[in-house]
Amino acid sequence: MALSKSDPGSAAGGGARDRVQASDGVQSREPRGGGPVGGKGGLRAESLALPLALFGWCALLVGQRVIITPEGASRLVTLLGVLGISGSCVVRALAFVRARREAKASALAFLSLSAVGCVALLGYYATTTSGRELAHAKPASLTGEDPFGDIVTVAWVALMLVSVVPSVLGELSRASMRRAERLESRRVLAAIASGVALSCAASYGALFTYAADKSDKSADFSYFRVGRPSEATGKMIDALSEPLEVLVFFAPTTEVRSQVMSYLDELKLGREGKLKVTLHDFQAEPKLAKEHKLTKDGVLVLQRGKLSQKLEIGIEEDKARRTLKKIDGEFQKVLMKIVRDKRTAYLTVGHGELNQETDKRTERTAEIVKQLVEMQNYGTKTLGIGDGLGSAVPDDAAAVLVLGPTTALSDAEVETLGRYADGGGKLLLALDPESQAAHGALASALGIDWQAPLVVSEKATVRMTGGPGDKKVLATNTFSSHASVSTLSKEQSRGAYAVLSGAAALDKLKDLDKAYSVDFSVKSPRGTFLDINGDLAPGGDEKKAVFNLVAAVSKKHGEGKDARELRAVVLGDADALGDFFMARVPGNQVLFVEALRWLGGEESFTGAVSSEEDVALVHTKSQDQLYFYGSILGAPSLVLGLGFFFTVRPKKRRKPTEKRAERPADAATAKGDATAKGDATVGGGAEDEE
Repeated sequence: MALSKSDPGSAAGGGARDRVQASDGVQSREPRGGGPVGGKGGLRAESLALPLALFGWCALLVGQRVIITPEGASRLVTLLGVLGISGSCVVRALAFVRARREAKASALAFLSLSAVGCVALLGYYATTTSGRELAHAKPASLTGEDPFGDIVTVAWVALMLVSVVPSVLGELSRASMRRAERLESRRVLAAIASGVALSCAASYGALFTYAADKSDKSADFSYFRVGRPSEATGKMIDALSEPLEVLVFFAPTTEVRSQVMSYLDELKLGREGKLKVTLHDFQAEPKLAKEHKLTKDGVLVLQRGKLSQKLEIGIEEDKARRTLKKIDGEFQKVLMKIVRDKRTAYLTVGHGELNQETDKRTERTAEIVKQLVEMQNYGTKTLGIGDGLGSAVPDDAAAVLVLGPTTALSDAEVETLGRYADGGGKLLLALDPESQAAHGALASALGIDWQAPLVVSEKATVRMTGGPGDKKVLATNTFSSHASVSTLSKEQSRGAYAVLSGAAALDKLKDLDKAYSVDFSVKSPRGTFLDINGDLAPGGDEKKAVFNLVAAVSKKHGEGKDARELRAVVLGDADALGDFFMARVPGNQVLFVEALRWLGGEESFTGAVSSEEDVALVHTKSQDQLYFYGSILGAPSLVLGLGFFFTVRPKKRRKPTEKRAERPADAATAKGDATAKGDATVGGGAEDEE
């Protein structure tokens, strides 16, 4: 009777003990458990479902967020993503139909998760332009609130997490049982439940953050540091004919006093003859406090001759912190009231200008522009038909600002502004081509040829919505050496830039009078073209070039004492001065302030205001991709990779220090040991019987 050996492949695949039965001298064996988990080929087919889903979501992300141009490649990758997600659901459905009874529960769970992923895909489609049209929802806006988009985005992202994370954990649990006799559905379902709980917790955290962002309450946890004096503030003090005295009314025990003095001491360096700082106690010197009409402590009094102005800071550090961060701007605002008399700037109305808009949700407003105008010691008044716009600009107008009219000015209004310019007026025109209004006549009054087609970038330089519309948003650091952009020109090597959205190209009029001096102070970045047909893609006559976006115009009128000089700044975009970009791009604020100072003949005061206040940033597309993929994919992948490496790496076995000596054994014992060793070796650990 010979020893029967089991099939090594069968033992390795099933891992079960084989039972040998003798019948008429013929030996047969029957594996226990019915073979591998999932049946013949079942697990292999279903194992494709998770890779398909992961590939689908990654392809959808790349096609919609990374590959914007060419559109054909974007659509192809997006289609592959949709096929991957839907194909995963089909594979799950087939696996559920073929699954054994003990695996039905887990197969149904996996199928449900794939179905949730398909619902998430439909939710994402609802946020696209065509999806919004089917849902009869308003189109997405760069500046306005989008409740539909916010709700649907949160929903599909949460559903996507609920679909992917539990599927990954469930597959890992099932993979650990690939050699098991039977599938333990309870373990798989427990892993899936853990994934669902984890996904819900992540979604809850995102919703909590979103709700907190919409709340009116806020807390400042940012790093605190007192602002430093800027070059512009120093220039203003240097230009004074009389010395400036700063009276500091703070109690000696107040911590804010030392923080204020750190700013003033640095500002005083090298200006001993121009700036004098004295310390005073509000409680100990009531007569002096009454002389300056002070009612509380924590105030700076700026005095030059008989003129004086107050800057209130406060004595409580928590409340004074916000002012201390931007103390240079606040100090400069008060100082400007002492440097010269107050002037009047007129803002046109009646044509849908930015300064007329009051709906802050759209951020197509000009509140920041008005604040900056007041900081330069200008008062603001409106200029409409009833105020003289149709006949004559008021005599007290130091400057006239036309900010993004959505309807064209009438011929009479254009003629009025033209006469004002010929008389040596000061004008700032921000003319938006997206308004579909004809502003060519108004620009021509200043010698500028204004072209309505938008200047568009071949590739998006700033990420706003993630769609093709981002090509209209131009981040540029190409500045001339003109006085109206001197600070931006100096700081461009350090990353200073301005952002314009939907800008028109500017040029000189043909046969322009040589008395006009035109400097195109801001130009578009490379790779831009005039989008004549509106398809946001170059082609035909739409050649790539560098275009003029901002023009500084000057012309002298008269001679001698009666000489007056026209000064005007023309922007090919109005959105650059709207609150949306002004709040997020410091370069846009510098661009406006220096243009206003140049109009008023105060270019010697040019310079960026120093501030330690946090500013919302607008990232370029490359920066946004780096931050997004680094935080969302890079860091988690690094953590998971390290964990996987330390988990699965083979452990080193210790080498025996010395070999044990074996005792001599009798033949029977030796034969028994040999038989036992043979049984342990043959069949991968299964026991054979004669």
